[in-house]
Amino acid sequence: MKPSVLHTAVRSRSRAAETLARVWADASGRLALVLLGLLALAALLAPVLAPYDPTAQTLAEANRGPSWSHLLGTDTLGRDVFSRLLYGLRLSMMIGVLTATASAVLGLVLGLIAGYYETTIGMVLMRLADIQFAIPFVAVGVALAAVIGPGIGVMMAVLAFWAWVNYARTIADSVARTRRLEFVTAARTVGVRTPAILFRQIAPNVLGPVIILWSTSAGVMVLVESALSMLSLGVQPPDFSLGGMLADSRTTLRLAWWATVFPGLAIMLIVVAFNLLGDALRDALNPSVRTDQDPELW
Repeated sequence: MKPSVLHTAVRSRSRAAETLARVWADASGRLALVLLGLLALAALLAPVLAPYDPTAQTLAEANRGPSWSHLLGTDTLGRDVFSRLLYGLRLSMMIGVLTATASAVLGLVLGLIAGYYETTIGMVLMRLADIQFAIPFVAVGVALAAVIGPGIGVMMAVLAFWAWVNYARTIADSVARTRRLEFVTAARTVGVRTPAILFRQIAPNVLGPVIILWSTSAGVMVLVESALSMLSLGVQPPDFSLGGMLADSRTTLRLAWWATVFPGLAIMLIVVAFNLLGDALRDALNPSVRTDQDPELW
């Protein structure tokens, strides 16, 4: 490995470690990391922690309240709510993280292009973004579900594609300003190719807003997936998510409130944790906050 490449890798790792340390030092960031860690651990260990088959129906035990045999009760078909909560949590968090990551990558690439070619391709991309903002997301989801059919793949593709505008619009102006700086001009002068300039010179300078947006949009994706599943446009049986659990139990709220309340609480915890993480990352990556709060480290 070349010395310059090694130096860049070490510097990147130290910046990431320092940012993580600042997030952990923040009370809301620490709470967010602990919450997300516990939720992710529960989702990953669902096959071990779940006491029952989440799809097994026992009609004789339908609508039973929380007890020692069923910690969170049973739903209208006699399925164990705790077991279903663990497996639903796994699918909901997977959808939220993957779709947020896909939209962040797509938005970063298109935002770099839009900012670098601001008077040509950038104008077209920003006008497309304006048009996309004007079209209700639910209308697009219903139309695609009618044409292609509902399902996890369709829903994730729609969510990932629909969210790119938030990233692109956020970083396009920053990219346009960065491309005029001396180090970018010097790179063009010595013949560095445009892709290398975009991803090696400019992208590291706009990753902060992208990371902050990702942390908040992951929770939003979980919330949107739950809403689509409740409209029968998202996860389809036999698969289920937290939103699917809400959809199944909304007609029996008076008979079995626990089948609705506990999945709703899980969704709330996910959204709150990702929002707290976004706030902590914003403070950690904001130079003015860093300088005011802990100047001796910079």
